[in-house]
Amino acid sequence: MRDIHSHILYAIDDGALDIDESIEIIKEAIKNNYTDIILTPHYRKRQKYVANNTKKKQIFNKLQEEVQKQNLEINLYLGNEITVDEDLFYYLKTKQILSMNNSRYMMLELPFNGRLKYLDELLDELLENEYIPIIPHPERYNDYKEEDFVHMIKKGVLFQGNIETLYGTYGNKSKKVLINMLKRHMIHFMGSDIHRMGQKIYARDIEKKLCDILNDKNMVLDIISENTLKVINNEVIKPYQVLEEKRFKLFSRM
Repeated sequence: MRDIHSHILYAIDDGALDIDESIEIIKEAIKNNYTDIILTPHYRKRQKYVANNTKKKQIFNKLQEEVQKQNLEINLYLGNEITVDEDLFYYLKTKQILSMNNSRYMMLELPFNGRLKYLDELLDELLENEYIPIIPHPERYNDYKEEDFVHMIKKGVLFQGNIETLYGTYGNKSKKVLINMLKRHMIHFMGSDIHRMGQKIYARDIEKKLCDILNDKNMVLDIISENTLKVINNEVIKPYQVLEEKRFKLFSRM
């Protein structure tokens, strides 16, 4: 198992408070057979989660030292969950934000309410500069519809669903949207989005849950593990063909 989305890096956003909490979350991940985790602290100007790359790397190195000291068998990588705004390329230029493990992949969070007028232009500019946007938890964005996401996928954007959404944590509407997107082959990763010890997300049997939804073991393994490994290694991810809405509805009644 590999996790593409976590807030384990301590004392930097609304995730782990200190290094001890980070280590306890990591131990829980190891206990549940996770081998690789990308740490994706928020970069949000409006909430002052604005640690630059130097600060993030300092904390990351301290966490790595503690992991090695305790002989914990886990591979950790550094990234960011970047809340989209018009100054994104300035943040890149001034080394405030990180792509995922310094790869072509970049995690971009959209607003939970409202739409961004400049989003299409921004995504195009990122793709032209050879970055691949990964949009986390699309099921939670109230003012974007599935066909908006289909449009983005056709551009080359990838999507990551939250594990806890499938267990009702974010409400029934979000759960239905995510299941629908999974069945239409619109989700390329599932991530924990874990913030604090006690959430027990790593104990979820997400592989079984996804197999029940998709009935396709290879696709499930891509979503929970193999695609994240490709991000870590900066390899190309070839998404499945999105099922069109009419075809999907016909298929879902069979």
